[in-house]
Amino acid sequence: MKIIYTKHASLRIGQRELSKKHVEDTLKHPRRIFSSFKGRQIAQKDFRTKTLEVVYKRINGETVIITAYWLRKE
Repeated sequence: MKIIYTKHASLRIGQRELSKKHVEDTLKHPRRIFSSFKGRQIAQKDFRTKTLEVVYKRINGETVIITAYWLRKE
Protein backbone atom coordinates (compact mmCIF):
# COMPACT_ATOMS: atom_id res chain seq x y z
CA MET A 1 0.00 0.00 0.00
CA LYS A 2 1.50 3.33 -1.05
CA ILE A 3 0.83 6.06 1.52
CA ILE A 4 0.92 9.77 0.72
CA TYR A 5 0.70 12.46 3.38
CA THR A 6 -0.90 15.78 2.48
CA LYS A 7 0.86 18.93 3.70
CA HIS A 8 -2.00 19.42 6.15
CA ALA A 9 -1.60 15.87 7.52
CA SER A 10 2.17 16.26 7.93
CA LEU A 11 1.67 19.56 9.76
CA ARG A 12 -0.99 18.16 12.08
CA ILE A 13 0.97 14.98 12.82
CA GLY A 14 3.87 17.14 13.99
CA GLN A 15 1.67 19.47 16.03
CA ARG A 16 -0.17 16.60 17.70
CA GLU A 17 3.00 14.67 18.51
CA LEU A 18 1.95 11.64 16.48
CA SER A 19 4.28 9.31 14.66
CA LYS A 20 3.91 8.09 11.10
CA LYS A 21 4.44 4.60 12.51
CA HIS A 22 1.26 4.93 14.60
CA VAL A 23 -0.65 6.35 11.61
CA GLU A 24 0.46 3.53 9.32
CA ASP A 25 -0.19 0.89 11.99
CA THR A 26 -3.73 2.25 12.35
CA LEU A 27 -4.27 1.88 8.60
CA LYS A 28 -2.83 -1.65 8.49
CA HIS A 29 -4.55 -2.96 11.63
CA PRO A 30 -7.60 -0.80 12.41
CA ARG A 31 -10.07 -1.68 15.14
CA ARG A 32 -12.79 0.03 13.13
CA ILE A 33 -13.23 1.73 9.75
CA PHE A 34 -16.20 3.85 8.80
CA SER A 35 -17.19 6.14 5.96
CA SER A 36 -17.07 9.91 6.17
CA PHE A 37 -18.04 12.69 3.77
CA LYS A 38 -16.58 13.27 0.29
CA GLY A 39 -15.57 9.61 -0.07
CA ARG A 40 -13.23 9.71 2.91
CA GLN A 41 -12.70 6.88 5.37
CA ILE A 42 -11.83 7.02 9.06
CA ALA A 43 -9.72 4.28 10.64
CA GLN A 44 -9.53 3.92 14.42
CA LYS A 45 -7.06 2.04 16.60
CA ASP A 46 -6.52 2.01 20.35
CA PHE A 47 -3.15 2.84 21.88
CA ARG A 48 -3.21 2.54 25.67
CA THR A 49 -5.51 5.31 26.97
CA LYS A 50 -6.24 6.99 23.63
CA THR A 51 -7.76 6.15 20.28
CA LEU A 52 -6.07 7.34 17.10
CA GLU A 53 -8.29 8.39 14.21
CA VAL A 54 -6.82 8.64 10.73
CA VAL A 55 -8.83 10.32 7.99
CA TYR A 56 -7.83 9.15 4.53
CA LYS A 57 -9.01 8.63 0.99
CA ARG A 58 -8.06 5.99 -1.57
CA ILE A 59 -7.13 7.53 -4.92
CA ASN A 60 -5.86 5.43 -7.84
CA GLY A 61 -4.60 2.67 -5.55
CA GLU A 62 -2.84 5.08 -3.19
CA THR A 63 -3.83 5.95 0.35
CA VAL A 64 -3.85 9.71 0.89
CA ILE A 65 -3.71 10.75 4.55
CA ILE A 66 -5.79 13.86 5.14
CA THR A 67 -5.36 14.23 8.91
CA ALA A 68 -4.90 12.26 12.13
CA TYR A 69 -5.72 13.00 15.75
CA TRP A 70 -6.09 11.41 19.19
CA LEU A 71 -9.45 10.79 20.84
CA ARG A 72 -9.55 10.32 24.57
CA LYS A 73 -11.21 7.21 25.94
CA GLU A 74 -13.98 7.86 28.39
